[in-house]
This record gives sequence, structure tokens and C-alpha cells, in this order.
Amino acid sequence: MAILTPLSLADARRIGALYGLEIADVRGLLAGSVNSNFALTLADGRGQVFLRVYEEQQLAAASREARMLEHLAAGGVATPQPLRRRDTAPGSEGAAFIAEHAGKPVALFPWVAGDSLCQARVTPDATRRVGSALARVHLVGASFEGASASRFDLDGLDQRLRGLRAHAGGAPALPPEVAAAVEELTGRLERIRAATPRTPGPETLIHGDLFRDNVLWHGGEISALLDFESASRGSAAFDLAVTMLAWCFGDDLDPALAAALAAGYTSVRPLSAEERGRLFHESLVAALRFSITRITDFELRPKGSGVYKDFRRFLARQRTLERLGPEGLLALLGL
Repeated sequence: MAILTPLSLADARRIGALYGLEIADVRGLLAGSVNSNFALTLADGRGQVFLRVYEEQQLAAASREARMLEHLAAGGVATPQPLRRRDTAPGSEGAAFIAEHAGKPVALFPWVAGDSLCQARVTPDATRRVGSALARVHLVGASFEGASASRFDLDGLDQRLRGLRAHAGGAPALPPEVAAAVEELTGRLERIRAATPRTPGPETLIHGDLFRDNVLWHGGEISALLDFESASRGSAAFDLAVTMLAWCFGDDLDPALAAALAAGYTSVRPLSAEERGRLFHESLVAALRFSITRITDFELRPKGSGVYKDFRRFLARQRTLERLGPEGLLALLGL
């Protein structure tokens, strides 16, 4: 992703001073797909801190996310705890973590060493650790008050599809392959709606986007879970499904990776019978969600504008799930 909001050294020093930090250098990071991110070098030789400019969230949402991250980190989740400003009173709400730059919220975090894994480097040991880490998010996050509802529920996805269908008849029209995918996804959404359980399932705090690029590794261990931008109240089964589709799918769904993910998860937080029963449905919802958002957020961007994520890969995941069916998916996961 490009740096949408530039940050000069003078601005970095102004922001750093609010946190009691003297900044010697600032470097933009071409990472992530939503926010502008920077590495700030400290003048005292103690390394770096990470600065995020929230491009889409307003102050209240950024403050809520900061409180959530503090809560998770304090509970043992491997995520960097946001730095607290020096000019705010102890016990202040989330705004105590947030500064402002160019009219946008800013947060600072400790720098965490680590690398993300490409799919070829994902092993059953890795997915087992990821499953355990996700379960810890759900356990600790259950006691966090103030999480918002997901903006990617079925109504939100339906609204995106309506926008795409309206775009299909405009100028320029959607490419034929994309228009065909939109029609396919519209039919899938209708079938998923018809099969949705009448009573909502249990909810907790979910990450919502635990892909490989949102986990850092150091020395074979998880050093950090990142980018809680999509965190919300939601179904643990949905979050587990998102993570399975993100980590356990190369050309097809890998049984060894998927079983290890589920084993790691249930070793920390066993799934209830209701959650197991909803897992196939939530997996279809997860595949639908990322098929649609990869069209709206990536496919229709001007080419060469940054990170590209292919919606076709999640259409393939949907077809794999439908081939497996509910019993086949649970058997593959060892549940």
C-alpha cells in the first residue's frame, strides 16, 4: 500500500514528544492495505517504535481499538500494547493512547521483531500455534466491553453486492469475469441467508482478519498478532473459519494444516456443540465475505496502486467447502 498521509520528521518529533520519545528519523512502511504506517527511530539508541495513521477510523473508533489492544495485551495475547501519552491522566480512556496528525488519529506501538510466513513455510506446528493464539484472543476478548458490531455482516455484504450490480450497468462496466462473479456471489448470499440459524450464536471479541501477514514470527514462535482493524463482536466459529481459509489453503484445503489449527485452538478453548454445529455455515460466510471485499477493495482499484488480493482464490475456497459439506469439514478438522 502507498503512504496515503505523509509524515515529516518534524511531525514525527511533535508526536513522539507527546509520548516522551525523542525521534531521530522516520521511514514509511509499505505494508498493510488500509492505514499508513511508519518506523520511527529513537534518538537514544533504543531502537524503533511503530506509528500508525488511521486512514478510515475516526477518533472514537481508534480510541476504542487502543483500549481493546491494551485489554488483550494485559490478558496475555501476543499483541503490542499501544503506548500511552505522557500528557494524559492515569486511568484515562482510549484517547490517552491517541494523537492526531493531518486531522487523523495516530497511535504508537513498541517495535516487534519478526517476519510473516509465506504459504510454503506454513507447517502443522505453525497452524497449531496460530490456533492457540486465536483461542487466547477469544478467551481474553470475551471480557472486553465496547467492541462494535462487524461491518461485514450479511447486510453489509449485500450492500456491497448491490453497489457492484449497479456498477455493472454503468460506465465503465465491470469486466465480464467480475460481473459473472458478482452474480455467482449474489446467489450464494441468498442461499446462505436462507440457511442462517434463526437464533444468533454466542459472541466474543474476534480478530476477523487473521491472515498470514497479520502474524509475526521470531525463532519459531509467534511474536505478535497484528492489525485488529476488523475486530468486532462476533462468532468464534466464524473467526476460526477465516483463519482456516487463510492458513490452510494452498491449491486446496490441506487436511494436516487444518487439523493442527483446530487442535491448537481447542487445546486452549474447546468449541461448544453449538459452535461446532455452526462451523460449516460460518465458513461459507467467511469465504463469501472475502470474495466480495477482494472485489470491492482490490479488484476495482487502479492497477499498480498497491497490494493486490485475488477474489478468485476465495471463490475456489467456497467451492471446496460446498464439496466437503458440514460433516466432511468437521471430519477434516478432527472435530
